[in-house]
Amino acid sequence: MRHWNFRLLCFPLLCWLVLYAQAAEPVATAWLVNPAGNQPASLTRVRPEVHAVTVRERQVEIQSAGISLYYLGPLQTPAEELERVRQLTFRVPRNPQPAKGARTSVRPDVLGVFINGVPLYNQAEAGSYRAQNLWHFDALAIADDGAHVASGRQRATLAHGLSLGLLEQLIADGSRHSPILGYAFDGYPIYGPWGNAQRDGSGNLRRLRSSYRLRTMSRRTHLPDGTALTPSQSGPDVSAEFPLGTFVEDYEFAAGSGDLDECNGRFAVTPEYPQGTYAYFLTTDAAGRLAFPYLLAGKYFGQVSSAELADAFQDSAQEFVAVSAGKELFQQATDGAPSVTLRVNGAALTANTPLQLRFQVRNAQGAPVRFLESVHERPLHLLVISDDLAEFDHIHPVLVAGDVYEITHVFRHGGRYRLYADFTAPGCTQRVEVFRLDLGGIARKAAPLVADETWRKRLGGLEVELHRAQPLRAGVDLELRFTVREAATGKTAAGLEPYLGAWGHFVLLDEARQHFIHAHPLENDSGATPASVAQSHVHATEALAPGPPPTEIRVLTSFPQPGLYKLWAQFQVAGEVLVQPFVLRVTAAAPVVASAVEIPAEAVRLTVGARGFQPARISLPDNQTGKPIVLAITRDKQPNCAQQIVFPALGIKQALPLGETVLLRLPALPVGEVQFTCGMGMYRGSLVILSSADAAAVRSGATR
Repeated sequence: MRHWNFRLLCFPLLCWLVLYAQAAEPVATAWLVNPAGNQPASLTRVRPEVHAVTVRERQVEIQSAGISLYYLGPLQTPAEELERVRQLTFRVPRNPQPAKGARTSVRPDVLGVFINGVPLYNQAEAGSYRAQNLWHFDALAIADDGAHVASGRQRATLAHGLSLGLLEQLIADGSRHSPILGYAFDGYPIYGPWGNAQRDGSGNLRRLRSSYRLRTMSRRTHLPDGTALTPSQSGPDVSAEFPLGTFVEDYEFAAGSGDLDECNGRFAVTPEYPQGTYAYFLTTDAAGRLAFPYLLAGKYFGQVSSAELADAFQDSAQEFVAVSAGKELFQQATDGAPSVTLRVNGAALTANTPLQLRFQVRNAQGAPVRFLESVHERPLHLLVISDDLAEFDHIHPVLVAGDVYEITHVFRHGGRYRLYADFTAPGCTQRVEVFRLDLGGIARKAAPLVADETWRKRLGGLEVELHRAQPLRAGVDLELRFTVREAATGKTAAGLEPYLGAWGHFVLLDEARQHFIHAHPLENDSGATPASVAQSHVHATEALAPGPPPTEIRVLTSFPQPGLYKLWAQFQVAGEVLVQPFVLRVTAAAPVVASAVEIPAEAVRLTVGARGFQPARISLPDNQTGKPIVLAITRDKQPNCAQQIVFPALGIKQALPLGETVLLRLPALPVGEVQFTCGMGMYRGSLVILSSADAAAVRSGATR
C-alpha cells in the first residue's frame, strides 16, 4: 500500500520501537502485532500490522496482509501498485550464522520484513536504463528532489521529495541507539542509523556510515566489478540528465571508508543483543538524508540457501507449486565465455507433472551472473522443442533467490526434449545453449516430417499465411513475409498486438536438429554459435512502432543447409499468444563464385555473424598522417541480420554479402569514438581513435 503517512500514528509506533521489552530472543518479540479481538474472519485477514508470530524449532514465522497504519518510509513501498489482498508468510532463522564461502544474493523482490509485517522491498532492481536490466535506476534517488535522499536530483522537477514518515524521526533521534526496524531473511536484525562508535557497545552514539561511494567516471562502459560491457550494453554518459547516483551501478564498495561492510552491516553490541550480533543499519549522510545502499547491499551476510530464500516469503493468496529435490542434469561451458547449468526438480522426471527448471549462469571466473541483458523484454528466453518437432513452447524463466532463473513447466508427452536457452550476459554477445532432457511417460506415435503443400493456415478464426519473396534456397539471404487476417473478412486481424515488443516471433529448426534459428525483431545486438549445434538469432526488418497492426510482418533469415525445416510463428491477438507451425523444404544453394579480395596489410579485420561484431570495440591510435582507415569486414555464413554495416555519423553504408569479405575505406578520423551498426541497428560496435597519451596507456596496461 503506497504512501501511508499518518503522522499522528507515528508517535505510538516510535514508542513501541524504542520501549518494547528486551528479551533473550528479540526475533520472536520485536513484532508489532495487531490482536484479532472479536473481528469477523473476513476482516481478520485484512487487518494491518502482524497477524501472528509462531516460534518454530529453527525459524520464526510471521504472518500479515502486508499493510500497516504506520509508514516506515519508501523502502516498504512496492515497485508496482498492489490491487489485491495478500496473505503473507515470512520465515526468519532463529539462530543466524555467518555465510561460509560465497554469500547468497538477496531476493530480487523482497529482502526481509519490517516489524509491522510489511515487506522490505528491493528498490534496486525494479527499473533499468532502456529496460536492459544492466544499469538499474536508484528508485529512491530518482523519486526525490534531494531533500531526503543524498543522491536525489537536486534539480528534479518533483514538487517535493519523498515522504519518510516515521523514518524521519528515527533518523533525527540520536539520543539513543536506534531500534530494530525489522529482520533480513538471513536472520540478522536491521537497525536505524544510530549506533555506538565501537563494536563492543562503547563510545559515543553516531550515525554509522556506509562504505559505498560514487565511482569516478564520465562514461558508463564498465560495471563496478570491472566487467567491460559491449557498446550496446553501455549506460548513458554522465550528464545533467543522468548524473552520478542515477544508477545502482554508479557506486563501488571502498573497504574502510565507512563503518559498515560490503553487506551494509557489522558486528555490534546493541540493547537487544548485549552479547553482540551482526546487524544491518539504515545509512544516512552527514545531513541526515538517506544514503546508498540504504539498508542491505546486494548480498546477505548470513548463511542462507537459495531454497531457504525461496521459502522465506510466500503469498498464500497466490498459487504455489512445490517440487521435491532433483539433480543437476547438464552443464555446458566454453573457455572464456559464460557457462550455464540446468537443474531439474520434480517429484519424478516424467511428463504431465510440474517440473521446476532452474538455470544458473556463471562468468568465465565462475562467479554467478545475476543480471542478464533483457532482450525483447526478457533476460532469458527458453524454447522447448520435442525431439519429434511436434511440441513447442516459448517460455521465460525469471530471476529468483540465489541468482537463479526459474520456471515451472509441464511437458505434455514422454521422450526427449531440447531446451534452447537464449541469453546475453554483461560484456558478452548473445548465447544459445541447448540442453537435452529425457522424460518418462507416454510418448507420441512417431510420424515423418512432411513439407507443407500450402502456406495458408487456419488458426481459429484467423488465417495465417507465409509469403516468400524468392525460392527457399540455402546459403542466401531470404525475406519471409507473414500476414495475419480475419478468416471471414480477409482483413488484417484487428486484435493483432505486440508480443514481447514485436509483431511476431519465429523459431526454425531443421529435421536433423542441427540448425536452430530464433528470429527476433529489433533491439538485440548479437547471437551465439555453441560448438555442439549451429544456432542463430536474426531480426525483423523494421522496428516496432506505435500504430495499427502491419499488413505484413517481414523477417530476414537464411538457411545454412538444404533440407526440411519446421518453423513456429508466434503472434499475439487480443491478449492470447498463438502459435502456427509451417514445414518448409529448402533446396540447395545455387553455385556462386565469391570474388577474391586482396586484404591490405594495414587493414583492420572485423567479422560479423550470429555473435554480432567481433571485436565490438576497435581501438586505434591517432593517425597524424591523415591516411584513411581500411576495414576488412567478413560476414559469417551462418544466419545473421548483418546485410549492411552502417556508420550513421559518417553517412556511410556498405552491403555485406553472406559469407564474403568486403573492404571499406573510412576517412581519417579525429580523436574520439564513432559508432557503427548492422543495417537494422541490432549488432552494434564502436571505433575509438585514441590520443597519443591514451594509446601509450593502453600499451602499458594502465587502463582497463
